[in-house]
Amino acid sequence: MNLGVPFETFIADSKWGRDLAAKPEIVGEDFVSYNLRAAKGVAAFLGEILEKELPPVFLHVLRASKGYMLHEALRASGFKLAEAWIRPRYVARGYGDHTVGDVEVVAKGFGSLEVLRDYGEVVLIVADTVATGNTLAKCLDEAYRELRARGLRVAQLVVYGFVSLEGLARVPHVAKRTCVVALEDYAALASNRYDMPLYGVDRAFYELRGEVRSVGGVTLLEIFEKLACEYAPGMDQPGDWSERQPLLESESGLEAGNMKLHLERSLEALRSLKVITRKAPWFKQWMEEIFAEREASLLAKMGEQSGH
Repeated sequence: MNLGVPFETFIADSKWGRDLAAKPEIVGEDFVSYNLRAAKGVAAFLGEILEKELPPVFLHVLRASKGYMLHEALRASGFKLAEAWIRPRYVARGYGDHTVGDVEVVAKGFGSLEVLRDYGEVVLIVADTVATGNTLAKCLDEAYRELRARGLRVAQLVVYGFVSLEGLARVPHVAKRTCVVALEDYAALASNRYDMPLYGVDRAFYELRGEVRSVGGVTLLEIFEKLACEYAPGMDQPGDWSERQPLLESESGLEAGNMKLHLERSLEALRSLKVITRKAPWFKQWMEEIFAEREASLLAKMGEQSGH
């Protein structure tokens, strides 16, 4: 796919990826399972395009990125990964707002790279949600510095996850070969610099200005046709990726994801978008059915969670 960037771009499409993008009610163990199934197809694809003579280094961006399960899918495919991790954090921001605040690295672990000193070059793989691209740029800058300190260069960079068009443009072109594999689409980025819709109204813009502003990402027609049947326009596709997970690995150990909070926020956004979307010139009556279906599914999942 040619998106005007100086590297290769691909879209990974699967039933599991479409469900993750369209259905915020998928949380917990289902979330892990769906991600692993989606990642297995990506691992098979990477097996064809990765530089086979070079060691693969997998960079985990804590807390959320392990939820993409690409590292597990690669290991299951026979890859022997050297794993490093980094813990970035926005210095100052509120939930759902990346308009202000710088990214800082609060902890990191690159000790496993010591055994690779004799190779000279490596393949670097990162799985993460790329909205503005600020976090990815900071993490890659830190990773390149750690690699250089060990006499290593990145011959090939692979980025996988939900990726916005703006985030794609921020991927640094410093490796000999770079490729980005996006789940289902290259999303739009809403004005809060956080929400990543496939298409729809910009809810943050409407709440700020009272004006209906439409946004849209890029995907293949056959993917859009399948996604549009279940995706409520304007919804953030990755949602709160951290909180959708049953367990998260942080620099201080394992933490439980707050699935209840994710579901509540998703329901609030869905109900708000349902009202705003009716004002859009492209609104169609069949979209009401999708909003109703997603609302019923979220309420059902919230009922399950409260029953535990």
